[in-house]
Amino acid sequence: MKQRHMAMVAVGVAVAALTSFGAIEDNDEFALVTRSNGSSYIQIKQDLDSFSFHSDFKSIGNSGKVGYVVYPQGLSEDQFSAYLKTHADNAQFAKKINNGLVDLGTLKAGDRVGFYLDRNNGDMVYKTVFVDKHGTTYLEFDKNGGTGKDEWMSIGNVKVVGHVTAGGPLPGFLAVLLVGGLGAGAMRLCKRRA
Repeated sequence: MKQRHMAMVAVGVAVAALTSFGAIEDNDEFALVTRSNGSSYIQIKQDLDSFSFHSDFKSIGNSGKVGYVVYPQGLSEDQFSAYLKTHADNAQFAKKINNGLVDLGTLKAGDRVGFYLDRNNGDMVYKTVFVDKHGTTYLEFDKNGGTGKDEWMSIGNVKVVGHVTAGGPLPGFLAVLLVGGLGAGAMRLCKRRA
């Protein structure tokens, strides 16, 4: 009975250790915020060591690149449009770059991330909205002032990794070995005492 109890405790410790690493594949750490004025953004809810997603760059195809800015704290949402226009200088994501991976790197709780489209013809598109269509979420770039035929990119396979503080758990494989070793050691100790 004691061995069974110790095995269950070891499994519980392993599960707790693995869930604390922060590798999450849902959107509990962020929100997609659509603004009627076109200054839509991703709201980050907690410190993240990485944030990325894949896109098919649907209608954008190979006609341009997408870039992003992180709005500074203290900036009101009414100031987003002007900030985006003056800081849109490094569009780096496209259909044929890293298989459509959009990697935003490290972000902090409270960060707001806005996007822009730098088209190959020299046009810059700053107004965006998030749209759900046929079970897929898209970021729509309003290139025609609301008259249709806008540019879309999907947001899929979102990966976030929560921030691990100093003294936090070891990275994946090492932690599994450590927890497994602790569980095996606990079971051996129980057998000796029995």
